[in-house]
Amino acid sequence: MNNTSQFHPDDTMLLEFSAGTLATAPSICVSAHLHFCSKCRAQLLRLDQVGSQLMSEAEPLELEEGTFDKVMANLDSSQQIPVKVDSQQNNYPFSVTKLLKNNLVSQTWKRLSSSVDVARFETGQEDFEVALHKICAGGKTPKHDHHGLEYTVVLKGSFSDENAVYREGDFLIRQPGDVHQPMGAQNGECICLSALSAPIKLTNPLGFLMKPWLRINPM
Repeated sequence: MNNTSQFHPDDTMLLEFSAGTLATAPSICVSAHLHFCSKCRAQLLRLDQVGSQLMSEAEPLELEEGTFDKVMANLDSSQQIPVKVDSQQNNYPFSVTKLLKNNLVSQTWKRLSSSVDVARFETGQEDFEVALHKICAGGKTPKHDHHGLEYTVVLKGSFSDENAVYREGDFLIRQPGDVHQPMGAQNGECICLSALSAPIKLTNPLGFLMKPWLRINPM
C-alpha cells in the first residue's frame, strides 16, 4: 500500500522499531501502520541505513565463546513482527494476517456493545491486550476515559471522534486521561487493530454495569 496516512508514530517509536527495542504490542501496531504509509516506510529505511552505518563504524569487541550462537537463538525466538507490504487477500497488514492465521483466540467476533465487536489475539506478552475492534456503520461506542496507553491502527473503513476523522492506516495513541467517543462512518463498518495497556472507563454514570465486559486480558 502506498497511501500516506494523516496520523503516524513519532520518530522515537520508529527508531526503536528499527533498532528492535520496541515492545511486542506497539511493534505489531507500527508494523500494521507501515503497510499503509509510504512516508513512514521511507523514514524507517533512512533509520535502518543510519543504524547500519553506525554499526559498520563501531570498534569491534572481543566476545565470549558461544556468544554468536546465543544471539542467533534469540533472533529465532524474537517476537517482533516483520514488515511486509505485499498485498494480502483481505488487504490486512502482514502482522495482522499472521495473527489471524496462527493464534486468534476467538475465531468469531464477541459483542461488547450494540455497535462494537472484539476479537482478541494471543501475542506472547503480558503488557497489552491486542485485539481487533469492529464498529458497525454509523455505530457509536460509549464515551470513555483511558486509564492506560492505547495504540490504534485503522485497518478498514474510518471512524471519527470529537477531534478528527481517522482513515485506513492512521496510527493513534491515546494517553491516560484522554476522553472521547468514536463513531463509525455511515458508509460501512470500521475495523481497527488496538493494543490496550489498561481497561477503559465509561463516563456514563451507569458505566460500572459494563465493567465485567471491559476487562482486558494481555496474553
